Amino acid sequence: MLVIDRILVPHDFTPASVRVLPHGLALAARMEARFYVLHVADRSDAPYPARALPAVRERLQQAGVVSEEALRAVPIEGVSRKDGGVAETIHRFAREEEIDLIALGTRGRQGARRFLTGSVAETVIRRAERPVLALRGEGAGAPPVPGTLDRILVPVDFSEDAREAGRVAAEWARFFDAQVDLLHVVTGGSASLPDQASSVSDEEHGGPEKTARRALAAMGRGLGALGVPVAVHVRTGAAASRITEFVEAEETDAIVMSTQGRAGLERFLLGSVTEAVIRHVPCPVLTVRSYGRSIRALAD
Repeated sequence: MLVIDRILVPHDFTPASVRVLPHGLALAARMEARFYVLHVADRSDAPYPARALPAVRERLQQAGVVSEEALRAVPIEGVSRKDGGVAETIHRFAREEEIDLIALGTRGRQGARRFLTGSVAETVIRRAERPVLALRGEGAGAPPVPGTLDRILVPVDFSEDAREAGRVAAEWARFFDAQVDLLHVVTGGSASLPDQASSVSDEEHGGPEKTARRALAAMGRGLGALGVPVAVHVRTGAAASRITEFVEAEETDAIVMSTQGRAGLERFLLGSVTEAVIRHVPCPVLTVRSYGRSIRALAD
């Protein structure tokens, strides 16, 4: 099951961070979680960080996303901090308040005090000791309010981080009654396979695509045993491009992916790939890793 008791949204009053507020608040209502809105202030007269939430709550109610009762039951806390760099302050606050999930927009203010521009958002994602839900704040197709969650994509390179992403996605799928899509992208003419499978040549398995499909199917059977529908997919080419194309073609509602790949191999889910996906897809991307704070309570 998912365990999300405290959700944090860093907020700098720009369209990017405003766009993520309804997603964070709706999730807090569904999870019965406490909701924090943090502004890293660069002046003493900064507005109250959570001032937009009454309007956000009304939009969610009108859209029928969450019930009025659930929304009004969410404990909300707005906090302003001025004690250091933006990314460092976000991480410090998350540790102090034992935040389970950080939700942020990926664009923001330009200039010396850029808050949620690429460099800050990427730093938060790279260094986070807990899952981060990132939503592109600009561009066609970016959802103004969360809709149904029917399909969840997990890009897989068979690393332990990617397997953890699969387990987290399965829990999200159980909660939202969704399907999990497992996708492996074969790059450079060969698949990055689990250690037990990589000892046998691609030729013996029938080529890298078939080898990857077999390995994905085995992973899918494990997740399917949790009671969620799972589909497996293999593509060939550049990882970020193929993931983005899949999202657009299959109308993916969310992505769960790891921030690191298999050390010593041609790494699939390096930060650059994850960050490229976040920049180009319209749906939310949940980044996880195999260590640090987890949002799932699931017996392996």
